[in-house]
Amino acid sequence: MSHDNYWTRRIRRRSALKGAVFGATGIGAAALVGCGDDDDSKGSATTPGGNATAAGTTAAGATTKPAATPKAGGVWVTQSANVYETVDPHRTVASPVLQVLGGVQSKLLRFSNPNTGDLVADLAEKWETPDPTTIVLQIRQGVTWQAKGPGASNPAAKGGRPLTMDDLLWNIERQKAGLLADGTKGAFGRKSYWSKVDTATVSGNSLTLKLKAPDATFLQGLANEFNQIVQKELTEAVEAKATEISADKVIGTGPYILTEWVPGKTISAVKNPNYFLKDRPYFEAMRWVQTFEDPTAYRIAFEQKQIDSFSDPSPDTTVAIFNANKATSSLRYSGTANTVAIYLPRLQAPWTDERLIKAIHLAADRRQIIQQLHSGLGKVSGPVSWLQEKWAIDQKTLETTPGYRLKKDEDLKEAKALWDAASGSTLGEITWVVPDTWASRAGWGSTPELLTAMFNKAFGTTQFKGKTANYSQIIPAWQSKKFDPFFGWIPNVEIPDARADLVSALSSTSPANFWGINEPDKIDAKLQKALTLTDQGEALKLVKEVQDLVLEHGQYGRIIMYNYIAPTLRWNYVHDTGPSADEGWNFLASSLAPLETWIDPSDPSASGRTAPTYKGL
Repeated sequence: MSHDNYWTRRIRRRSALKGAVFGATGIGAAALVGCGDDDDSKGSATTPGGNATAAGTTAAGATTKPAATPKAGGVWVTQSANVYETVDPHRTVASPVLQVLGGVQSKLLRFSNPNTGDLVADLAEKWETPDPTTIVLQIRQGVTWQAKGPGASNPAAKGGRPLTMDDLLWNIERQKAGLLADGTKGAFGRKSYWSKVDTATVSGNSLTLKLKAPDATFLQGLANEFNQIVQKELTEAVEAKATEISADKVIGTGPYILTEWVPGKTISAVKNPNYFLKDRPYFEAMRWVQTFEDPTAYRIAFEQKQIDSFSDPSPDTTVAIFNANKATSSLRYSGTANTVAIYLPRLQAPWTDERLIKAIHLAADRRQIIQQLHSGLGKVSGPVSWLQEKWAIDQKTLETTPGYRLKKDEDLKEAKALWDAASGSTLGEITWVVPDTWASRAGWGSTPELLTAMFNKAFGTTQFKGKTANYSQIIPAWQSKKFDPFFGWIPNVEIPDARADLVSALSSTSPANFWGINEPDKIDAKLQKALTLTDQGEALKLVKEVQDLVLEHGQYGRIIMYNYIAPTLRWNYVHDTGPSADEGWNFLASSLAPLETWIDPSDPSASGRTAPTYKGL
């Protein structure tokens, strides 16, 4: 059975079961590393915040088995990244930091299901939208900042003090202004999102957000994994050294207290005894193991049960280990929220000639790359990622859409004609830039050569070359709108509603419109109207019209390619109350794992597992 066929059937089944999708927020300076799970069936479970799933059914009426009863205790050991760029979630542009902070800090709301946008309480236990521009949140009483740990012990912190309404106002105003404590501008990834707020006011424990204009996606944006609530005193005190990673710079109101954070070595967190959800978290502690530079060492650590889950850039490696441990392990397949795309600098020669852009769009063989780099685990994405399936062009339609056609010869013929008509072969050397973090992954190092060969063959030339660069070089180049042709991860999709993403990428006034797209009537007006509509059918029509126009123009240089699918292997003693046994979240779910995951020490697969060590308080 091929992974391709397996996943195709899973996707079709999931699509048939799912109900309405409703999510929120835009990409801004979003993460460049991300992952998650998906869910098409749940057992009987109560999500944190009090929303219960009916025993034995899903929202679509499918019968399921009752979930196992969670057990408290134990230590969960999982993998994390090796490099973090800041301890400040307001200023991070990459999701690895959220793997840590998602268990330490809280948000106003959380997703109970990131793929459908279903919300549950977090710091706000109730909420309402009395009109299209107003959101009223009732904030929990009795929430306190963590009283112990390195962060609480920092002289600048106020450990143990109550969470106040002023804390929430400061978190909003800081990001909305985009300013650091000394008045200088900072790189705040959620500035455009919070700038949609006209006023934020409090009355008792009620927080009222008045938006500048109706935005049907804003509410779910509060659950965005990047929208962590931080403490003003400590955050401002460490602003200048936020890139120097250490546990004494972090405090939160979340389920775990960070006790150590040493990049490249170890990370530990222990259960917060004063967490506001008294039945969570389940673990006494969590420990993150840093990325193994030697994949063999990582595999051995998993096989010896020193770590509870495993994944590899090569799906075949993960599947092979599963096949050797079928009785005691399980696989989860998750769509990867990091969309893979080509960016072309449409505002600089020679790419000002749209024929060249269309030629690249047509010649890019998406399915070939999925097969070569991801063992066939992936699906092509149109202007909207297939993960945002409610808003995306369906796979059947894409099979006959120029650039995505199954009959690739038709695409290649048109591409060659356009390239020749624009005298593409006379342009000299054209260099593809691939992120070094992409090329450093096992099996992906040949990507620059793969692209070079693909386009040289398509156009009958030798002019294409390849190189790697890091995102500290790539992102500023995008922002300057002067960059070399790029292939790799772009800012990841964070929620299932695509409207705000499209507004951010395609609107003529958006700072994230790196291609100079300027269609006030055909794009801006339609997307702005779609953003205000609660009638999803009408909004979908407008989004579809915009996507059709974008495809007609070769995607204007923002050439969306695909989203791949990653299998993760874990021992059967690991459980959670959310996703089904073989599918995971497609979107970032950093705040869900610390609350939903638990270990059953009586499961046969736990045999031979040594109790992990961790740093306590």
